[in-house]
Amino acid sequence: MTTAAAGSAPQIAFYAPLKSPRHPTPSGDRKIAQLFFSALQQAGFDVQLASQLRSFDKKGDALRQQRLIAVAKKEAKRIIKRWRTQNFKPCAWFSYHLYYKAPDLIGPIICQQLNIPYLVAEASWAIKHANGPWSLYHQQLDKALQIASKVICINPIDKIAITDYYAANAGKKVVSMNAFIDDLPQDTLVTDKETLATNYALNAKKPWLICIAMMRSGDKHRSYQQLCQVIHKLESPYQLLMVGDGEMREQVEQLFADLNDVKFCGTLNSHQLNSLLPHCDLLVWPAINEALGMVFLEAQRAGVAVIAGDQGGVSSIVKHNHSGMLSDAYNSTVMAANIQQILSDPSRLAQLKSNTQPYIAKNHSLAASAKQLTVIIQHATEDFS
Repeated sequence: MTTAAAGSAPQIAFYAPLKSPRHPTPSGDRKIAQLFFSALQQAGFDVQLASQLRSFDKKGDALRQQRLIAVAKKEAKRIIKRWRTQNFKPCAWFSYHLYYKAPDLIGPIICQQLNIPYLVAEASWAIKHANGPWSLYHQQLDKALQIASKVICINPIDKIAITDYYAANAGKKVVSMNAFIDDLPQDTLVTDKETLATNYALNAKKPWLICIAMMRSGDKHRSYQQLCQVIHKLESPYQLLMVGDGEMREQVEQLFADLNDVKFCGTLNSHQLNSLLPHCDLLVWPAINEALGMVFLEAQRAGVAVIAGDQGGVSSIVKHNHSGMLSDAYNSTVMAANIQQILSDPSRLAQLKSNTQPYIAKNHSLAASAKQLTVIIQHATEDFS
């Protein structure tokens, strides 16, 4: 499977055209790029970040696209020259997240020159962009998908369009993989519940519900509106802590203004969340038009059961009636009934919570993803040769 020297780790090139794993600004895309990089390392590969060139074009500027395509060609030459100096001989190229605003402009060039397999994780395809302001980039995305040996789909929704793209050849090219999350840092300090109750103005004697989401317009705000309807229907004692911030915070706070058991704390960093989550009982979120939502994995990793809307890929990372309960994202009555049912049955709540961490370890951990990637890359290199 490798061109590396005998006994050494197989080498693989990694690239994320939308946002490098070393990008200074945190985001979900950067986090998942980092996770794939770590999973490949855990799978036993010597992983090198090929480039930090960002191909992203937000506005659909044809001149910008032309310029970046030209820059990428020069970057490809520099990478190959650098690899020769370093004696780096990758067995494959691995790109994370391709779409019409951020195609991979480098990987296909290098793979064809070095005659190595090209692997993609999380690609999306929409023929409607063949014409219009991103048409040049759409063509580049098409070229990348044409030469890809394997396209890894994490989001079941994206898989539909990619499978259609490859049509009769989809069975050989398109593979599914579970979304995954890294392990909790070993130095995570879990603050005692009484201290947290004081810090966040919560009642330690009531069940703790938590919501973690940006307060933005569009689908996020619609989810908050839906959550408001859900919470207003609850009869059992509870405390709900709202974690997040954004331009719609004032409007979101107004939605819950008449509920004394709903508290707002703004954005929390990862250390604060890691200390807080183990004391929470339920993560609640309607997830209207949600793709996946790393927060669902983070909550379950910490032992928190999930009550969510069954939208997008949520059902692929929350097991219904095992690590949480899913329902129609637009049906506030059913979602409220699910919360009510669990809060009124402590043994049921305890069982759901006890299922979460083993479920994550088995299906959505770094170790589990490393095993999946090993098999996928092995098949890709065997098929390619």
